[in-house]
Amino acid sequence: MDKNTSKVIMRFRFSKLSDIKYISHLDLINLLIRALRRAKIPMLYSKGYHPKPKLSTAYALKVGWESVGEYADIILSRKLSTKTFVKRINDQLPQGLKVLRAKSVESSQSLSSQINCMRYQLIFSYHPELIKRQEADLLLKLFTENMIGFNNQLSKNAKYFKEKLLNFKIRSLHDNIIIDFLIAIGSQDDLKINDLIKFLNLQENKRKIFLKRILRINMFRKDGDLLLNPFTLLK
Repeated sequence: MDKNTSKVIMRFRFSKLSDIKYISHLDLINLLIRALRRAKIPMLYSKGYHPKPKLSTAYALKVGWESVGEYADIILSRKLSTKTFVKRINDQLPQGLKVLRAKSVESSQSLSSQINCMRYQLIFSYHPELIKRQEADLLLKLFTENMIGFNNQLSKNAKYFKEKLLNFKIRSLHDNIIIDFLIAIGSQDDLKINDLIKFLNLQENKRKIFLKRILRINMFRKDGDLLLNPFTLLK
């Protein structure tokens, strides 16, 4: 983008929770555009017979998954304070969608080209009337051993997942088992999160455990030991 123009990129982080998780990515884009128009955000439009606002998002979230770490860039025709932007658009968004933060800049690379890993949280639930506390502890141990590697007899799949996951953490809270991890994206060799979910669902399924919630926490650019969020990556 030409730095001498008045064009401004507004990058914003938003959450997608509750029933709104069931709308498709295309419907989400259309919803955001309508909200931006109603909020009277000064957007820059594409040229041609059907001009559209220049809105782009990072990696699409699957239908049924939730997130507190979604990002989008909208190109504005003039400068607007981030405080005004956040308030105006939030006043127009439905329940379940909320802009959490925004930052403006004159130029930047695309979101998808900047991000190479994401943090997810998987929440597994079980019925306490069917599973004794000791059995839940054993299940937690099973997950831990398979995924972190305490067990020397790891299956081929478990070894694969162990190598692909970063900053893996697991804990038990009330009637839930919570798995938190970073996952690399951007190449054919990267772990597909659906493969991970399928693998975890196969573990001791006879104990009546089931996947309750998939939550995307944030997106990052991993540079060595540093994790840089999309706001930090803005020039």
